[in-house]
Amino acid sequence: MSRSRKHKESFPAALAGERDRFLESLGVQGAAAATLESRGAALKQLFRFLGQAGVTDVRAITPDVLRAYQTWLEKKSYTPWTLVNHLESVRRFFDFLEKTDAVLLNPVSVLVTPKIGPRLPRIVLTRAQVQRVLNAPDTQGKKGLRDRALLEMFYSTGLRCGEMTRLTVHDVDTRSGFVRVNKGKGGKDRVVPLGKNAAECVAEYLKHVRLDWSKTQRDERALWLSSIAPHGPMKSQAIAVTVKNYLRACGIAQGRAHVWRHSCATHLVASGANIAYVQRILGHKSLATTERYTRVAVPEVKRTHRRTHPRARTKSTAQAAPVAAPGKIKGHYPAYDF
Repeated sequence: MSRSRKHKESFPAALAGERDRFLESLGVQGAAAATLESRGAALKQLFRFLGQAGVTDVRAITPDVLRAYQTWLEKKSYTPWTLVNHLESVRRFFDFLEKTDAVLLNPVSVLVTPKIGPRLPRIVLTRAQVQRVLNAPDTQGKKGLRDRALLEMFYSTGLRCGEMTRLTVHDVDTRSGFVRVNKGKGGKDRVVPLGKNAAECVAEYLKHVRLDWSKTQRDERALWLSSIAPHGPMKSQAIAVTVKNYLRACGIAQGRAHVWRHSCATHLVASGANIAYVQRILGHKSLATTERYTRVAVPEVKRTHRRTHPRARTKSTAQAAPVAAPGKIKGHYPAYDF
């Protein structure tokens, strides 16, 4: 579909009105911009199908219509996760319509959501790659100092790109090493630890770069400022492009800002961090979402186990176990007793 057609695309007023009320309700509940965009896109697809079927009112959508819609969706080349997202959006939409008495009967019970396993991250940086990318910015200049601080914070905190964009100077405590995330995914707030290296880089950026860039706009509170005068707040797209450029410069062609979140979580799990602790850092609602990183980290966990566990080391590296002196053993305990 062309760009011009997208802009001219319109739907019956009754359908569009209910969609707008639904999205407004999600916004009031604190849904992230990405969630609103995703739900809106899924409903547009539903409305396109309804247009082909000649349905112009939500009250005319029957279980048979939704069955036909799911069949229509399944014929498209969607990934399983995209299909699930479309169906979930339709469910949420009709739950809203039922709650607000826009429909008398909710027809979504006929939709069959495919069962899929956890979606594993496609790209996770190795520790060597992380170090190479963190060293990529030229810290002799102000832009490089900002970019190094930005990359360090991404890796240290595992923040989403949108969360990073919304940070203000009041949300970061470089002395105590904490970052406050306001209205993260699901509209929830959380506090995330900021590592020593990241804290030092951010402090240096605040002192030697941001202080100078914000001289003409003292009321600006955004943490990350553009390197281009008049140094306004960096938009989410600008941060994403900045990160992507450094990843590409280091030979990681498919990388994007979210790679840092995956890498942060995977390396924490591989180093033995409690999964519930990682869940709180990432701001996941469900522990099951966080547990996917235990699968990604398995190879590194096995290497760590071989290197550190007394019974997994090679004979050349393993230390001899202490032996009790004769006469000091209080009793005999066969190996199978315990």
